[in-house]
Amino acid sequence: MILPPWLNPVWQRLNETRLRERLPHALLFSGTAGTGKQMIAEQLAHALLCAAPDAAGHACGKCSACSWLLAGTHPDLLVLQPEEAGKSIKIDDVRALCNSLVMTSHAGRYKVAIIHPAEALNINAANSLLKTLEEPTERTVIMLLSARPGRLPATVRSRCQQVPFPVPTQSLACEWLTAQGVDPGVALRCLQLAGGGPLAALEVARSDREQRLAQSLRQLQQVFEGTLDPLKVASEWMADQEQTGLLGWQNWLEEAIRWKIAGSPRIESPDSAQLQQIVETVDCRLLFSLADRVANALNSLGSGLNRQLILEDLLISWAGQAKRDSMRRIARSR
Repeated sequence: MILPPWLNPVWQRLNETRLRERLPHALLFSGTAGTGKQMIAEQLAHALLCAAPDAAGHACGKCSACSWLLAGTHPDLLVLQPEEAGKSIKIDDVRALCNSLVMTSHAGRYKVAIIHPAEALNINAANSLLKTLEEPTERTVIMLLSARPGRLPATVRSRCQQVPFPVPTQSLACEWLTAQGVDPGVALRCLQLAGGGPLAALEVARSDREQRLAQSLRQLQQVFEGTLDPLKVASEWMADQEQTGLLGWQNWLEEAIRWKIAGSPRIESPDSAQLQQIVETVDCRLLFSLADRVANALNSLGSGLNRQLILEDLLISWAGQAKRDSMRRIARSR
């Protein structure tokens, strides 16, 4: 597997730890979505399960373990993720995973588990994982992948060694995307829509998500300006099972907060002018509050709560924010 350039330092540190047989039993890969957490997790799993990996951590591709890995049927590699995008990982799924991890390895090497996105663990599921994190069986490695590790319980985070995944510079990300066949102008836009993660940006560029994300951000701008009914937008977003609107909004708010703090956008793109109006208008504390509410909404969508009401409440609050800020400006000018 050829890794993108920004992942090489992360992989070299992990592989050196593996070669010294000092790899922690629990790793928390944290960083912006689309920075390569899953790619590194899969490469590490292959290095641990292969019968004869080389010094660089590349699986041999010839042994029976590699054949199973290629077919996606290796019995010692366990992957836990939500049944559907946007839903939570439930306690029964975690219990089944933990029961599998205590069994003897089929190949006499490691048992490896990958949990992603780890923030999808509901509170009961996260608590159910604690005993395994505290008392793992020998030669067991559990990797939790999270774009928002702060949403994991502190008890889970404290039992893992965190491995941060940096967001590459805009120039490096665009250069890599261009090498994958993405037009340079499109690459820049997709990077912003994806929150800065190049792999997520590549997915946006290769699908219709660019158009859907751009449309959702235009709708948010119009709701903020008072030219579009928030209830109408909520109804449209209800039909999107991928939660494109909420995910795009989350990225947009995070970028606005960074801009507010740093004084300049992280990524210059055609959407920067739209974002600038929000940055100049909305108080930073309110941006943080709204970002938390959007994150909570994403986490709760698989819990059985009424998704329509969640979306309506958020969008009505967003529409009301513009009116409150307008009233503050009028009051200050008097």
